[in-house]
Amino acid sequence: MSVGERRVLAALYAVTVAETPYGGQARTYELLGQIWLAPGKVGGRRRNGPDGQQRIETRRVTAGLDPRLNAGRVLEVEGVRWRILAVATGPADTDLELERLA
Repeated sequence: MSVGERRVLAALYAVTVAETPYGGQARTYELLGQIWLAPGKVGGRRRNGPDGQQRIETRRVTAGLDPRLNAGRVLEVEGVRWRILAVATGPADTDLELERLA
């Protein structure tokens, strides 16, 4: 990240999924800490689901090196939760591909 880039503070969560006694799923979000991000472009793609095609919002961001950044974890940025889909670590920073959670 360069000095002049806009940065935002994001909360990082680990997600635990447990099955309920009635056959459903319960998700628990455990706060792992906060991370500074340089937000990138927002994009989208289409995904087929039980209700037909849906548009899924995606975003690429850059963060500093942090071993807590793993695929499957959740970032909350400006009140919106995003799932980390992919992590690419470079020599000085980390590029993340995110998918917006409904």
